[in-house]
Amino acid sequence: MAVSCRNLLKTYGTLAALNDVSLAIRPNEFFTLLGPSGCGKTTLLRAIAGFVSLDGGSITVHGQRLDGLPPHKRPVNTVFQSYAVFPHMTVADNIAFGLEMERWPKRRITTRVEEMLRLVQLDGMAARKPAQLSGGQQQRVAVARALAKGPRVLLLDEPLSALDQKLRTGMQLELKRLQRETGITFVFVTHDQREALTMSDRIAVMNAGNVLQIGSPEEIYERPAARFVADFIGEMNFIPAEAAGGCRYRLATGLELDASEPASTGTPVTLAIRPERLRLGPISADSLAATVQETVYEGTDTIYYLAMTNGDRLRAREQNRSGSLPQFGVGDKVGLTLPACSIRVLTA
Repeated sequence: MAVSCRNLLKTYGTLAALNDVSLAIRPNEFFTLLGPSGCGKTTLLRAIAGFVSLDGGSITVHGQRLDGLPPHKRPVNTVFQSYAVFPHMTVADNIAFGLEMERWPKRRITTRVEEMLRLVQLDGMAARKPAQLSGGQQQRVAVARALAKGPRVLLLDEPLSALDQKLRTGMQLELKRLQRETGITFVFVTHDQREALTMSDRIAVMNAGNVLQIGSPEEIYERPAARFVADFIGEMNFIPAEAAGGCRYRLATGLELDASEPASTGTPVTLAIRPERLRLGPISADSLAATVQETVYEGTDTIYYLAMTNGDRLRAREQNRSGSLPQFGVGDKVGLTLPACSIRVLTA
């Protein structure tokens, strides 16, 4: 494994920032630590980098134990949220800085800087100062400087959060390209679910110092293992129900639905379904009756805010076709169809 974390513990007073965290990151993988503020993701990244001392557990990078090694002796490098480029240095000097500290020969440094400039697509900007660059270009300089020394693992601590949305989207694609071209393992920290789904090979969802689920973006989105994961990733509807045997579930309204997963009869569960998987139409014996309380037109989609007869609230998302208008308005009575294959059964 590129990075192996075993039983990591870190506390700050009574707060468990890392609560017996174990995970394995593969070589040449874009791996994302995702979660809300305070979940432990940055603490974990900084522990790998050597900026945080652990209370227990061990970390290895490509089989090398990192215990006791200072940050500059570890085979990793870090890109921070606040670019951290030196304003008085040129782009080339910024990239060369770490190489000069390690006393690389000047000719080798020049060659390496040129390679990094091409890699991050900043050819012709070697003599510019950071003040002459956009935010996205400055972040590319920071990435180039971190990659110049050839780390076996690159750690990225919310490096795009200071960029505006357009630059951020462009840099997401750039970072994914860089990871693919260099073959270096990237460990990326973010609280942005869309960013994690866009960029990652695998995602670890964290909360309260624990890793709740690790999987591909598709697995995390389509098959969340816990209610927190389902609620944190994208939009989700939650419907209380009781297992009625096999894959059958009874709602509070008395209506029974089929899902693709079984549970023991009588078990209280939560049925989770994405808004885009709900289907709106006329009320029928097999549909959930609801009333449209609000519609929100978002250009590509229309969001319907719905109230069921027992007072539960749901959201449905429908894609807008060319030239079409939302088919239902406020106050309309509608029937909701929930495809069995789209329902996730959560017991925790």
